[in-house]
Amino acid sequence: MVASGEERDLAAELCSRFGLDPVIAGLLVRRGIRDLKQAEAYINPSLAMLHSPFLIPKMHEAVARLERAVNSGERIGIFADSDLDGLSALAVLERLLGASGDIPDRVIRYPVDDDDYGLSMRVVGEFGASGVRLLVTLDSGIRDIDEIRRARELGMDVLVCDHHEPGDELPDAIVVNPKTRNNPYPFRDLAGVGVAFKLCSAVLFSRGPLYKRRHAIITRDGSGVHILRITDMLAESPVSFQARASVDKLELADVDSVLHYDLDDDLRKDIQARFGHNADDFLNFLEPLENNASAQTLTLSEWCAKFSVREDMYTRRIDLLERLFFEACYAKGCAILDFADSTLDLVALGTIADIMPLIDENRALVRYGIDALGRTRHAGLRLLIDSNGGVCTARDVAWRIAPFLNTPGRYGRSELLASFFLESDKEALGKIIREISDMNGRRKDELSLLYARLYEECARDDRHRAGGGMFFVCDPEVPDGLCGLLANRLADAFKMPVIVVALTDGRDVVKGSGRASGSFDFFSCVVPFMPLFERAGGHPQAFGFSVRRERIDEVRKKIGAAVESAPRGGLTANGPAYAELAIERLGRLETEFVESLKLFEPVGHRNEEPLFISRGVRPSAFRTMGAGQAHGKFTIDGPAGVEAIGWGMAAEMAAAARGAEVDLIYSLSLNEFRGVTRPRMLIKAITQRGAVDND
Repeated sequence: MVASGEERDLAAELCSRFGLDPVIAGLLVRRGIRDLKQAEAYINPSLAMLHSPFLIPKMHEAVARLERAVNSGERIGIFADSDLDGLSALAVLERLLGASGDIPDRVIRYPVDDDDYGLSMRVVGEFGASGVRLLVTLDSGIRDIDEIRRARELGMDVLVCDHHEPGDELPDAIVVNPKTRNNPYPFRDLAGVGVAFKLCSAVLFSRGPLYKRRHAIITRDGSGVHILRITDMLAESPVSFQARASVDKLELADVDSVLHYDLDDDLRKDIQARFGHNADDFLNFLEPLENNASAQTLTLSEWCAKFSVREDMYTRRIDLLERLFFEACYAKGCAILDFADSTLDLVALGTIADIMPLIDENRALVRYGIDALGRTRHAGLRLLIDSNGGVCTARDVAWRIAPFLNTPGRYGRSELLASFFLESDKEALGKIIREISDMNGRRKDELSLLYARLYEECARDDRHRAGGGMFFVCDPEVPDGLCGLLANRLADAFKMPVIVVALTDGRDVVKGSGRASGSFDFFSCVVPFMPLFERAGGHPQAFGFSVRRERIDEVRKKIGAAVESAPRGGLTANGPAYAELAIERLGRLETEFVESLKLFEPVGHRNEEPLFISRGVRPSAFRTMGAGQAHGKFTIDGPAGVEAIGWGMAAEMAAAARGAEVDLIYSLSLNEFRGVTRPRMLIKAITQRGAVDND
């Protein structure tokens, strides 16, 4: 794809403003950065730039009801999904409640019923028998219509804190979910733990002095006066008036306090006279509330430096003051920053484990959360990270920590994972981790054997095909907890949607999971047939369900037909990996350049590690390595002397090495060996010269 002149100009400006390598700037533009403010949000994400939790409908109501339960001595029931996202959300809410006196003694907890998906009538009955008056569901509840109706009949109020797709009917509850219809919340893709964090942030903000106060920021800028109204971290669009406007014309009747900056003396005096102690200079507001009288006032530029805000990114002063206002909201007057420091490790863990896109808010939450994991106060996570040398990246979470911790739920032992999150005794945690480790080893062996057999069956014949658009695998040897993993691997391998059903002997109701690679919205093909399932729920590319055995063939036929007729349904060509930019001079692959790619961290779903293409590369040497000699290594001709590694690609590399030149698509990493750090390519695709077309 050829960049337009406008894109080239923006990339050049990013190089100038942020000191970026031209390749890095080009990648940012290719990834959708369209202006300097977007670039700053990507390069320097800030918690103060998160969307207000009060944009989620019903958030004020949820805060009031939870606070009433906390303050009135009511018994609170918490029901969390049994996966890593749900139990991370449970741990986040526990930290909020644990800071409120005797609350933990009044909390009844149940992870999801391992025999089903979602809230069950049995668990609702047990909550009722335990005297619960407020039931909170985490990462679940949005489709549990009948169960929540029963909870209401038993005298419980219900707060549903979820992120799954809602059905046509919402439960009779206070629903906090960014995916409900006509929802003004700007970001739909929070994880369940992300929604729980938003709820807790709203509760903490409500306990501070700024809650439900209507603020107006007023400043002079150019030839006019600009006013920005903010309530509960919600900013309206700024309004402009003539520079000589009187205070009567500024429409401030509904405002509780005014913060002014750089106004004409007459207007400033009129505002002070009208609002008295509820009017203040904006710079004074930025000082800590309790030290206002004695603090030394900094200049606006000094405050920008203090909060790491790029003043030159803002062409309008009112927008800069808005940013600083929110930085101050997080830094003083409420406990959100302290709470974030103690919980964002859990938010990052659940967000990555649930394969949420690492864009927008998730990027900021996970970036701060990965830092928090490095210094986590959670005793169990501390043990796991220390066993990895104290290092933890988003990739470590996705490939090592999350699969490890999800293991108990795959074997119907969700209570073991709940204990991991809620236990603080190191000796008890050590025992839990050893038990999970033994289980994890069994999972890996079992998964490898099942995947190898099912892959061969899918590749060899049509027994598992549902029309031409998907695979539908029913197998009595597949355990419930491995359906999702197997479906995911098969979907990645065949580049088409896959459903795997655990056809367990003796069960009238069986469980299954669906997965799709890429951006195909698989779940939308399932929603029209919800009456066929006992339960179902999930995300566009991943969902789970339970279904009566006699309905399996009907499910196969109807979903198979829906997938085949859907846009981009059916088999997708398994072509080469997609490279974002070409690097023709391998001499630029220096350590400093590879280090600069860390700007894209944390990488993950929809914020993948950058892939590059180099054409006409000439390998000077090739050898195999690893178990079974399955991996390959090239040494590349040229001044850089770069190594290229292909994991599981020995055969392809050996064939290519016999030719004169190859085209490589690859990512880049740094490899340290005997105290020397060198860049290396990690090959994703390899072809004979000229066969890869990146355009």
